Amino acid sequence: MLIRSLKKILFYYIIILAQEFYSQESGVELPLIGDRLSGAVSQTEEEILGRQFLRDLKRESNILYDPIVQEWSELFVYKIGEVSKVNKKSFEILLIEDNSLNAFAAPGGIIGINAGLFKYADNEAQFASVIAHELAHLSERHFARQILESSDRSNANLATILASIVVAVATRSPAAVIGGQGLIATQSLRFSRQYETEADREGFLTLGKSGYDTREMSEMFKNMQEIRRLSGDNIPEFLLTHPITTRRITESRERARNAPEEGTIDSLNYKLIKSRVKFLMTDNLSIRALENNNYTTDEEIYFSALLEKKKLNYTKSLEILKGLEKKYPDNLIIKTSIAEIYTESGNVGKSKKYTQDLLDISLGNYPLSYNLANAYILEEDYIAAEQILEDIKFYRPVDISLLKDLSEVQLKSNNLLGFHLTNSEYLFYSGRYEEALRDLQQARALSTNNFKIREIITERILILQSYVRSQRTRS
Repeated sequence: MLIRSLKKILFYYIIILAQEFYSQESGVELPLIGDRLSGAVSQTEEEILGRQFLRDLKRESNILYDPIVQEWSELFVYKIGEVSKVNKKSFEILLIEDNSLNAFAAPGGIIGINAGLFKYADNEAQFASVIAHELAHLSERHFARQILESSDRSNANLATILASIVVAVATRSPAAVIGGQGLIATQSLRFSRQYETEADREGFLTLGKSGYDTREMSEMFKNMQEIRRLSGDNIPEFLLTHPITTRRITESRERARNAPEEGTIDSLNYKLIKSRVKFLMTDNLSIRALENNNYTTDEEIYFSALLEKKKLNYTKSLEILKGLEKKYPDNLIIKTSIAEIYTESGNVGKSKKYTQDLLDISLGNYPLSYNLANAYILEEDYIAAEQILEDIKFYRPVDISLLKDLSEVQLKSNNLLGFHLTNSEYLFYSGRYEEALRDLQQARALSTNNFKIREIITERILILQSYVRSQRTRS
């Protein structure tokens, strides 16, 4: 039954890809003379595949949504990506609500990070070593090379490689996307070793260029080796697709020994984000076991403040955070956390003033703007909240959590046309095409007096109908 379902999904993928290829024909890049990789799979085709994969991934996975963690992660990936060899430095960063160790890269600049990576990376340099490794899979174009190096370069073989990515979604195992970059079942071992060695080497160079201590790459490998030893038969997917060998650890140490100088190992911000992710992944039943711990380090104290917030002890939480703010007066993570507590505690006036003062300095800051919108929502000033969320959407047009929140605010403000348009975008980028189509049809019914908007909606409906037809073919 699973195989039959996967075949259907694969067929659906091929139809979708064909439609997107033809609809974007004018934008497809001609391969450069002598560019053998582009002759196999162009970067444009990789991006199209990546966008489709991204929508399915959002539909199938639990996304960890927190503006503070999201912004830090995006800035972090872009910082490392800037010195990497990735040609098109445009990334989509997804945080997955899963405590297992995992990170993955998919065609089109998609970087997925499990919450568990924060848990198992002892410091920022170790975290960076994993991200640099995944970026190397993109810069070395392992997906396209898998096709080029295959003895069978037919469409059927391309379908086999795409199927490995489909399996990642169908089995709710995003790390399986690495299969599309070099771990196809029947011929994976040789390519796996080759590509992992290349990704280690290129990732090491990127790590050094980013200013991090390259010795921490081998330390992260040691952590992974220990995780595998303790996992028994329940080995994390990442360690199956990225097998850790003594040779990889030794080679990483040798590279670090020849590196010219030491670099950054850790930072306060990483420690705070690591603690925040731990808090976000802590359920209510686990709070009691954590609340009596003796917290001494700054990141532990920050974690305790978040626990107090979760227990609705806002005064205690603010007291702890104010102590950290006094010690680190310019730290925006701490300040934004204070602003959040003002909002969640219902002190809307204080929240708006405190947040706006910060926004005057950090213009357009995403987490602060989001908090200000939440303050207006509590005040039931939905029009003001909608405007702020619309401004954020301009820079984050495919952020499904933002789109969902914006649509809910538009509904409360009785902006029904805006609600259906935004909700259709939320549903589309979540891979729920039929539901998105229904919202668009409702939006068109509401736009009878606006010819321009009605024509735009009609065009969107035609596009969505092609997605719906393909989805129905699959089922």
